[in-house]
Amino acid sequence: MRKLIILLLIALPLFAAEHKPYTRNVAVVVYENAEPLDWTGPFEVYNDAAQFGDANGEPAFNVYVVSKTTEPLNAQGLKVVPNYSIANAPKPDIVIFPGGPSAKIYDDPEFFAWAKKASIDAEIAQSVCTGAFVLAKAGLLDNLEVTTFHGAIEGLRKLVPNARVEDGRRFVDNGHVVTTAGISAGIDGSLNVVARLLGRRVADQVATYMEYHWTPESYLATKYAYLNPSTNETGRSMQTADIQVESKNYTEAEKIYRAILKDDPKNLDAQYSVGVVLRETNNHAAAAEAFATAATLTKDEHHVSHLLYNAALEYARADRNEDASVFLAKALAAGYPDKDVAKKVPEFAKVKLAAR
Repeated sequence: MRKLIILLLIALPLFAAEHKPYTRNVAVVVYENAEPLDWTGPFEVYNDAAQFGDANGEPAFNVYVVSKTTEPLNAQGLKVVPNYSIANAPKPDIVIFPGGPSAKIYDDPEFFAWAKKASIDAEIAQSVCTGAFVLAKAGLLDNLEVTTFHGAIEGLRKLVPNARVEDGRRFVDNGHVVTTAGISAGIDGSLNVVARLLGRRVADQVATYMEYHWTPESYLATKYAYLNPSTNETGRSMQTADIQVESKNYTEAEKIYRAILKDDPKNLDAQYSVGVVLRETNNHAAAAEAFATAATLTKDEHHVSHLLYNAALEYARADRNEDASVFLAKALAAGYPDKDVAKKVPEFAKVKLAAR
């Protein structure tokens, strides 16, 4: 094995390595009368994790709803307009099949052909509740330990007699295939996938944000990396610095952010975070300069205006009223939404006339 690794490393200059995007596509499949929480729970988890797990300016996930067509659906009273049809959906890295009358997928040849291929080709095929029957029909549950909605256990056992269908389990992770029990259990299974792909810290951040009590199964909990294994060293350094900020160890956090900037002066996240740390330590003029620099690093107009506003506010707090005036004017010109902010924020009392 060691010789093989060495040979591969030697061969690297001869072959262009395939770039694997950091952002994973997550396709949430919805159909008529799909159980709402079966899919909205996982959607919430992955959508939140997209931001908590972002690294080097890239979100962790791109989450979207797919159905056979883009016509509006009735998901048990919930009107759903899919983002994509099976004809134009991006290739999923993670595909999720919720419960409900899932025969609407596997009894429809065209819909099922897409579902089967997507499941086989995806990094992870995940089912919630009776969505497991879609994976069973696709032949993906053979000889695996799996689970489903408690009322469908016997039905799945009959359909896949060579699988070990367990009850009393919130989720079962087989690597490529992740099956969960019904309704809210899809949240647990999704948090497990997040922990596996992005580390336990991100999964815990998502669960805390959702105010969801998540306790992973003990046999899996020890296998999760704490920091994000899907990103690079810079991404994990950012996570480490963010942890220091949460613990109010601002000096240590600033050291880490500045070390990142030394290697990558255009790292927007690190530059912004330096501004936050300096603001928290009342180093207002330096914070303003950090926010002003961050504004030059982003192409997002919304972010530019807010970063310029933050720079103006910190200059005002540092009693550098002329600089505050200039940057407040720049923020408003860049599209800062509150045009009357100079009248509302006490720090701008001395600069509001100049800002006009």
